Amino acid sequence: MDIEIRRGLAEARGLAAEHWRPLLAYAVLGVVVPYLLLSSEPIFDLRTVMAMIVSPYSAHVSGSVAGPLYLLGIVAVLAAGAMLAAWNAILAEMREGYVSEIMYGMVAGAAFLIGNILLYAGIGMLAVLPVVATVGIYEWGELADGLVSEAYRLLLSLLGTWIGARLCLTGAIMGAAGKLEPVSAFAESWRLTREAQWRLFAFYFLYGLLAAAAFGGLVLLHGAVIWNNAQEPGTLLETAMGFGWLALFVAWFLGQILFAAGFLRAAQPHVAASEVFA
Repeated sequence: MDIEIRRGLAEARGLAAEHWRPLLAYAVLGVVVPYLLLSSEPIFDLRTVMAMIVSPYSAHVSGSVAGPLYLLGIVAVLAAGAMLAAWNAILAEMREGYVSEIMYGMVAGAAFLIGNILLYAGIGMLAVLPVVATVGIYEWGELADGLVSEAYRLLLSLLGTWIGARLCLTGAIMGAAGKLEPVSAFAESWRLTREAQWRLFAFYFLYGLLAAAAFGGLVLLHGAVIWNNAQEPGTLLETAMGFGWLALFVAWFLGQILFAAGFLRAAQPHVAASEVFA
């Protein structure tokens, strides 16, 4: 089954126009709520990070590392659950309402998150095996700053993008069918993306570059604002930068949902009107 990028993007625009209300609601659940939770933890404040970089031996934060890790876990589950709920809302044949979608999303989202963690952890372990088998861990540590290490990181990044492109339909497949386990959805996504894998790879590679450029540009801009107002935290301009981060995360969240949903629709064959009304 082939996937046309242009048709997939057109399907994504159509879904966004038709289902903008649930998309907005789940963007609040999956982005705004986690953003507010993370904002309550000082370690996630860019001002704190910059202070630690400038003076790494000073104590800028206090408390256990368990707190931030626990908070990150909650945020990850919320984001994954909101994404699965959104896919279920815009792709299922019949909507069952927000309560049902959220309950489904929390369960399926946790399974989706765990499945991805296990998958990429396994891929990471396999990626390290050639290094261990050829030069060993200690010798590789001595080469870590060299050209070989950078080339290997680039290769792993490209491999991760390709695997991500092959599995990009997983969440959308789960949401459309109401699946609670990701394994069969992984297999289905791998099958559906076979013909269009290099087009999808190129698309997600460019999408990743644009997202990284936007992230890096916002870091530089926000960092400049903090640097120029080092003695006056919480200025109006610095607060406005927080809304910039929120807008970026919402755009990325909606892109992840709509691109996958559009490509899944594009993978399905066109149905003639005579078949629809038969």
